[in-house]
Amino acid sequence: MATNKKIRLQITTPQRPVLDKEVDFVVLPAYEGEMGVLPGHAPYVAILNFGELRYTIDSQEETFALMGGLAEIANNEVSVFAEDIALAREVDEEAAKQKIAQAKASLSAKGADIDMELAEIELKKALLMLKVKNKKKK
Repeated sequence: MATNKKIRLQITTPQRPVLDKEVDFVVLPAYEGEMGVLPGHAPYVAILNFGELRYTIDSQEETFALMGGLAEIANNEVSVFAEDIALAREVDEEAAKQKIAQAKASLSAKGADIDMELAEIELKKALLMLKVKNKKKK
């Protein structure tokens, strides 16, 4: 009798542990593009980009907005060390829209004493969170 293999998915940010679950499948936003991980995956370390991290358990999918980090894959475990992450269903759509407007205003301000790189990162974060929130609604 064969047993269904699972993958242990652990997600941690500098602030807190986020998730520790047995899952069927993981999709990571690797730097070079999306990367799927099934049980038995070869050991690998991936640099993670801004994007969607998804996992499935019994055909149910959960999605996170991931803001960069690293992932280590070994022995049916995926360890994600995220710079920041937000679960799609917990994203506040109005707050994300406000952050987008604020970041756009900062980026368009001429001669203002602002950190352009930080404003661009905040814009990317807010756009990603809105994207995963809207995708989850469908």
